[in-house]
Amino acid sequence: MKIMIASDDPALQRKALTAADICGMPAPAGFDTMQKALAALENPPEYNCVIIDFRLADLGGLKTVEKLCRRKKKLAVVLLLPKQDVDLARHALRTGICAGAPVELSDKALASILTLIDEDLGMMVYPKQAKPDLKQDTTGLSRRELQILTSLCEGQQNKEIAHMFGIQEVTVKMHMRAIINKLGAKNRTHAAMIALRNDLV
Repeated sequence: MKIMIASDDPALQRKALTAADICGMPAPAGFDTMQKALAALENPPEYNCVIIDFRLADLGGLKTVEKLCRRKKKLAVVLLLPKQDVDLARHALRTGICAGAPVELSDKALASILTLIDEDLGMMVYPKQAKPDLKQDTTGLSRRELQILTSLCEGQQNKEIAHMFGIQEVTVKMHMRAIINKLGAKNRTHAAMIALRNDLV
């Protein structure tokens, strides 16, 4: 696997090097600006994974990340975020990255992410004390209902959701009715709008 890291932080570059070594992967190519990283991604040899430091001055925020994910669909993007920002990680996952994690994570944690990037997962990695509030208390939604609501917001249909969780489609419909009722929504589309507007997923 060919990896690059876009960061102007020497300590983070060393962390990526150690993480790759732990995984038995080749040393990552390092770039200290996003502009240089993007230029390298357009030329052979093709990279499989890019680790991006969100603190890069020329990154341009999540819009740049989203454009990169759309243009390079086979590229695994790992975004390292400041201050264990869980909300930012949630938004980042919607851009198409495969993992969002705090920049302070250990080299072993980064190595774990690198070993999973071929699994086509959307991961949000954070310390236990920073675990996000899923707002079960305020909405009354169960954990399964929150999972289904998240899938709905990602554009999945009932049949796809049923297959994902290994349940019957009729069970998904039952959960969907409960979600709509608990959120006071008119229909599933309205439920998704409420969820996204109130950052429930």
